[in-house]
Amino acid sequence: MAAILVAVAQAAPTAVQASPRQEFRVSLTFYGAAGASYEMNVPTDDSPHRITNPLSVSSIYSVGGGNCNFFGVDGSNGFLPDSGTIFISPPQSQVSVICDVA
Repeated sequence: MAAILVAVAQAAPTAVQASPRQEFRVSLTFYGAAGASYEMNVPTDDSPHRITNPLSVSSIYSVGGGNCNFFGVDGSNGFLPDSGTIFISPPQSQVSVICDVA
């Protein structure tokens, strides 16, 4: 009887586990006046990430891989789909960013 139970257990299909979501980091460059800039690598986890750099930002560039929403200290809201550049008007410090997979 025990041999039959072992054989049945070995023949039973195993549950397929979903693979964890692949997290990618989006490389972002924030540009201000007079050539000032800074970079951030933001995970594509659809969560808000705080930005603490006080630079007044006029544009944001991404090489691609994620869709990102940016939120400025004075209420700006910018969306960067995948790759390219967005312009922030009026220029202002950014306070948070949310990215997900493109």
